[in-house]
Amino acid sequence: MQSALSRADDITLSGSRCELGASYDPSMNSCYRTRYRICRPLLGSLDKIDGQGELVAQILVGALQPGSRPIGIGLNGARRGVAMFSGVPRGVVVKPCTPVELAAECFCTLLANALNVQAPECAIVYENNVPYFGSIDLQAPNLVQQFCIDPSSPNDAELKALVDELAQWIGIGRLIALDILIRNADRHPGNLLTDGSDYWAIDHGRSLGLWPYAGHKSYRLITMYADPLTCANIEAGAVSNALTFPIGCESKSQHELNAHALLSAHAQPFAQMVACHLPSLAASIKGLL
Repeated sequence: MQSALSRADDITLSGSRCELGASYDPSMNSCYRTRYRICRPLLGSLDKIDGQGELVAQILVGALQPGSRPIGIGLNGARRGVAMFSGVPRGVVVKPCTPVELAAECFCTLLANALNVQAPECAIVYENNVPYFGSIDLQAPNLVQQFCIDPSSPNDAELKALVDELAQWIGIGRLIALDILIRNADRHPGNLLTDGSDYWAIDHGRSLGLWPYAGHKSYRLITMYADPLTCANIEAGAVSNALTFPIGCESKSQHELNAHALLSAHAQPFAQMVACHLPSLAASIKGLL
């Protein structure tokens, strides 16, 4: 019997076993769930305060230090290392991407945090004058790793356990609403970090029209294992959350991109796309799931 992942590779894997996001090692005797403790990054000196005293997310700019190492997750060449930001060292995960993908990653990360969907702080990290997309390293596993799932041979019991946890997360509706707003074509469980209670959304390079959108991958996985009432409640939660997204929510993300010459060309098109989607977002949820 085929697993749900092999039956629906377009839903969870986009045709690639690696994109699920798990770094699986059969020799490991313990799982993240039993041995993992999150190390939360410190906020403070690098954050901006606006004129009203409100904390404003920004795009950090730093330099990658020697000694970064491959993470072994996915196909994007991601590495874990340390970068210096205005003299402050911070752990980062960096990956190569095109300028438009870099802009999309930053824009969506800023928008997510503005809409109260947690995402690691974003950065432009330079190595030998080459810019990489960077995010502050939470040292957290993704949801697939949390359940010790081998992406090459997941079984239904493992996926059912993953879905049960994801479906009961209070933030799943808001995440889905955000993903549909930005037309995120790649929200599989490997693109959610977790410490067992909180979740952080990562990897937004296939959003904002940069990749064909064909439905919400994680929601479609949920429908394979959850009962109809659970799915209906998640859909209703997505609609309810979409109604709380304020008009103009994209403006601060646009402003931040405009502040960086490397990204500024994409600020207005991305902002216009979100502004266009927002008025009809709640009504469009069902058709875009």
